Amino acid sequence: MELRFRFIVLALVGLVAVAVWTFPAWRLYFRDRGGDAPFPGLELELQDDFLALPRARRERLLEEYERDAAVALEMALAAIDVDRPAPPDDIADQLEGARALFSGEFQELNALHWGAGRATIYELADGRRILRFADFASALCREVRVYLARDPQPLSALQLEGALDLGRLKGNIGDQYYFLPADHDLSVYESAVVYCQQFETVLTVARLR
Repeated sequence: MELRFRFIVLALVGLVAVAVWTFPAWRLYFRDRGGDAPFPGLELELQDDFLALPRARRERLLEEYERDAAVALEMALAAIDVDRPAPPDDIADQLEGARALFSGEFQELNALHWGAGRATIYELADGRRILRFADFASALCREVRVYLARDPQPLSALQLEGALDLGRLKGNIGDQYYFLPADHDLSVYESAVVYCQQFETVLTVARLR
């Protein structure tokens, strides 16, 4: 009898351990059947990552979704650091008929924090707006993100308050593109910033005029 009781206790402990270990999996299972996803269009396994974002960020993304679902999804993926495919190859062709809104050269701040190339915000013929880095190169760092900042020359995280987070830097060398939210007032941003989260420092800034 005592042996049987121990076996039952061990079995229950094992079941609890398995349940705890697989908790994220069955939580997603029930949530998928219990109502709408927190962010429409986002893959099921990424919904928890979206919910982990700050509330203000989630609300902004959902507001953007109402205006432009495709751009909002791109921004959501950037916010949760998901590897995303590059913009379509025809983006470069569309730039020929695009209107340049703001532009500036990346600066060398010092021997360790530097960048080169040009940042330009374009409005495409279909109304989409993108930030393009042309002939770009920067110092190496891990966990690098791209921002549009309200400060014309931000040098610290404090000066990035109110900045628009465009996601991870796609590479420290080469041309690259970042989609911008639709119907967003870009005139409030005065610089494009490449920021190293690892060391909490700005690598380079391009003042936009």
